[in-house]
This record gives sequence, C-alpha cells and structure tokens, in this order.
Amino acid sequence: MPCISGHCFYSPLYIKLTALWFHSLEVMVQLGQFSQLLIVTISILLAAPSAKAQQPYGHLPADEIKFITIDGKQTEVLVRSWQSKKHFGSAMIIAASDTDADAAGLASYLRTNINARGWASISLTPAKGLYRPNYATKPEEVTKAGTEQLQLTSNKSTPKYESSQLLELRNFQQSNLNEALNQLTSTTSLFPGGNILIVIDDTAGMVTNLLYDKKIPTPDVLVIVNAYREFEYLIDPQSQRKSIAEQLVTMSIPILDIQSADAHPNSIEQAPTRLNYNQVKPAKYYRQYQMSLDLSSPSGWEEALDQIEGFSRTVIGR
Repeated sequence: MPCISGHCFYSPLYIKLTALWFHSLEVMVQLGQFSQLLIVTISILLAAPSAKAQQPYGHLPADEIKFITIDGKQTEVLVRSWQSKKHFGSAMIIAASDTDADAAGLASYLRTNINARGWASISLTPAKGLYRPNYATKPEEVTKAGTEQLQLTSNKSTPKYESSQLLELRNFQQSNLNEALNQLTSTTSLFPGGNILIVIDDTAGMVTNLLYDKKIPTPDVLVIVNAYREFEYLIDPQSQRKSIAEQLVTMSIPILDIQSADAHPNSIEQAPTRLNYNQVKPAKYYRQYQMSLDLSSPSGWEEALDQIEGFSRTVIGR
C-alpha cells in the first residue's frame, strides 16, 4: 500500500478484499439477528398450544361434531350417519364418567364401527366423575383435607368421602346426563328406526337410575356394559338408590347386560345378582352375556358389537 505526502493509495485487489470483509461482517450480523428471531419465534410456537390441541376433537371431520348446552356450557356430541344400505336406527353411546365422547377403547370402537351395521352413532360427553375435584371445591382447597375434598392422588387409596359429598356429586352427574339426554330428541329423529342406548361402567349405573325415575326418554333397547355404582354404600341409607338389579327388574325395556372379566370389581360381584333378579323375564327382555374376551382389546370390542347387533336386531325384528 504506497503512500505519498500522507496520502495512501490502495490497490484494486485490496479494496475488493476489504469490501468483501465488511460485507461478510454485515451478513454475519444479519444472520445473528435472524437466528435470534428464529429462536424467539420457535419458543413462542412451542409455548403456545396449537389450534388442534385446544380442540379435543380436532382430528375428526367437522360435520361429525355437534353441540348442546349443559349447565350453561357448550359440550360436544359426536354424530356419525349410517355407513351401509341398512338403516335400522340410531345408537346413543355414553362411556365411563370423566372420559370424553370419543373415549379410547370400546366407546370409540362402537362409535366408528356400528355405522356399518346399520346404526347411526350419537356419542355424548359423559358426566364428570369422582376422580376430580368437586365442581364446588375452591382451587386452594384441592390439596387440603376437608369436607369439600374430592380429589384422589395416584399414591393414595380411595378415601371414604362424606355422604353429603357423594350425594352432591351424584346429583350433579345425573343432572348433567338428564339435561343432555333430553336435548337429543331432534338428533335421534334424523335417523328413523330403533333407538339403542349403550352405557358403560359407572355411567350405566347413573342412566339406569334416570330410566327408573322416568326422567329421560325410554330407548327401544338398553345395553349396559360392566355396570356398577362404586360408592353408593357410603351414602346415608335414606338417600341410597335401589340396586341396579332391583331397578332393571321393574323395566319393560329389552336389556342386554354385557359383563367382561376385566370389569370393575363391583360390576363383577353384582353380575350374578342382576342375572338372578332379571332371569324371570322372557329372553327378549333381558339377557346377560358373559364376554369370552376382555374389553381391553379390539377382539373384545368386536365381540361386544356382535352381541349388541344381534340382540338389537332380534328386538326390533330386523
């Protein structure tokens, strides 16, 4: 780099190299800013729940999702039309409490497979169950022991709740189911024919009581799967309901009572009593079916569906 009288003269190559160096520095700064922006953007996206995560049934076609209002809040009802040339009617499906309308296992299988057998499926969101804080419990009281405590932890055995707690919860659950089932007349009317009501686990115990009290529409066929009421004996005697067996025997509805070996212990224990009480009825009005397979596998679900289809078609004469 020659200099004359204090003035330096840069060669063309030097000038090009210097310009290239500054350009590279500028690019590196810009890339650094871009990287920071990219990191911030990714962090925001990871922190924010996706639209599908906020929608419990985002994986389903929009035309299958309907809404009804329960206790002032919108709740989903999943509706699937017939998927065959046979149009026998509709099957209303309600899984165990504290699950959802597309509960994994038998409920979801029936919802998506009964359509090919000639029945539209209408799946309700079940009532809130015992394994959550009572709807009246304040958040700060959830971790405390007290008269409003209805929260179970995974490392504790089931506590003996007070009668008033269980009665409050029972009334809340049954009120929700009552309100839901009485809103679906317009939906079932879209699918003329027989109406099957399929209720599973503790929901079967609740719905049996609603039918016994004549608070909900009477179906053409009632299917109870592993029916039980777990904490009825803890409620004061004057507030206890009749047993499921006693309530079923008074009904003139055709009833299919499905029992599996992997059911709740209370359901297994009470199955012989349900059979003894109801075997006085003609076979068309009561049948108890002991599953050969568990309901924890697709093979068991298909076995249950075969029994539901066969019994229902016999009842409605198809």
